[in-house]
Amino acid sequence: MIIQTKAFEDLFDRGINYFRAGFYSSALAEFNQLKKLCPDYPNIDHTIEATKKKNEEINGQLSNFIEENFDDEVVSLSEELSVENSSNLAPVVKSFLTKGKYSQALEKLKQAEAIVPESRSLLLLMGNTQRRLGHLKEAEKTLLRASHLFPNDPDILNNLGNIYLLLGMYHEAEDVLRAAMRLSPDNARLFNNLGSLRMQTHNLDDAERLFRKALKLEPGRYILAKNLKNLQTRMVALDEEIERLREEYSLHPTYLDIGLSLAKTLFFRGYHAESKNVLRGLLKKNSGLSNAWFYLAIIYEIVDDKDNACECYENLVIHSGKDNAPEFLNYKRLFNQGFIEEALVEIKKIAVLELDIASSRINLGIKYFEDCLWEEALRHFEEATEINDSYPDAYYWKALALIQLKKTALAKKNLVKALELNPKYADAHFQMGLLIRSKSAKKAKEHFSEALSLNLRPSFARIAERLLNE
Repeated sequence: MIIQTKAFEDLFDRGINYFRAGFYSSALAEFNQLKKLCPDYPNIDHTIEATKKKNEEINGQLSNFIEENFDDEVVSLSEELSVENSSNLAPVVKSFLTKGKYSQALEKLKQAEAIVPESRSLLLLMGNTQRRLGHLKEAEKTLLRASHLFPNDPDILNNLGNIYLLLGMYHEAEDVLRAAMRLSPDNARLFNNLGSLRMQTHNLDDAERLFRKALKLEPGRYILAKNLKNLQTRMVALDEEIERLREEYSLHPTYLDIGLSLAKTLFFRGYHAESKNVLRGLLKKNSGLSNAWFYLAIIYEIVDDKDNACECYENLVIHSGKDNAPEFLNYKRLFNQGFIEEALVEIKKIAVLELDIASSRINLGIKYFEDCLWEEALRHFEEATEINDSYPDAYYWKALALIQLKKTALAKKNLVKALELNPKYADAHFQMGLLIRSKSAKKAKEHFSEALSLNLRPSFARIAERLLNE
């Protein structure tokens, strides 16, 4: 029981690891695997839902024909459904489904299954209904059974591919969808759903080609135009971000976290080779940069290069000093015996990302602040607070940038936050005194006095003493 619980915790920790790093598709795969093994794991449903939302937020709202045509499919499949000795069952199922009463419909479908277990329309209806209810593993089992009974049915394969896509099983989804395309090469829904898959795996140019092909096959289909537009919006945003990061990294080549951001953005755009080159360049500058090893491993893993993924995770573990851990020894044994997939699972248990680069963002923000580039400075301070919300310095400098931008109310909130995190922050007390002295002279003097008692820097101390004596 203890070993099993540890395995669940490992899955959850890896999912959180991916989530923090921005690899939401990978995070979703880990959480879905955890849900499969332990459906009652604390807050797992909420975690999966939050990850799905972040994934959709990043990759765009993708739609497929199952969602759009569900009611139409219900009608046609319900009409096809014939249940011996129970003529009322099919109409009842149809009524429940069209009214959105999926749980009741599923109960009736299970009754029908006992009578006609090999009905194509029944299995498709059941798989779609289980999917609507979020019972993805049950839907997978239903559609796998359907595919064994009807191995050359593109509709069944398409539905199964979508289940794999929702489960984050991208290689399985692609295999199934491509098999369906060989059977139905002019099926727009298959091009659309494969395009959705390619977008989820960050192959955006390929996704655009597939969406365009789908739209060419069915020019009037709104859903295809919508997906293509969302994808192109995402591509433009990434291209702009890449251009900005390239310029920033060329100006500040010693700020390796900018290089990491550039590599990640290149990967999300689908420029895998360039992303790997940037990461390799970062590792030449600092071979102990665990974040670079982690991102590089993720890229190799998503493109199904398990050997190189293992190498990168191994380097991460070695540089983090965990190479004496039992998991690492198990990994080495499995890898040396040629069990690469099992070795990859084992080393990922301890290949943990240390994602705290907030201080570097603060330092870069200060450089922009010193150059009077207030907006740029503010952006970096905000990024620092997003990465790590426990740094009082980030809120302090964010407040100074906001003061320069004449946003004094927001500046005050950030100084309050800085002082909450560090009540003995002398500079923050001094700046708070300056900020509020016109509206609350008494309170301002309290802050000046507190700042002076905390060994305030000389240049600020002289101003504080003068203001106290006024």
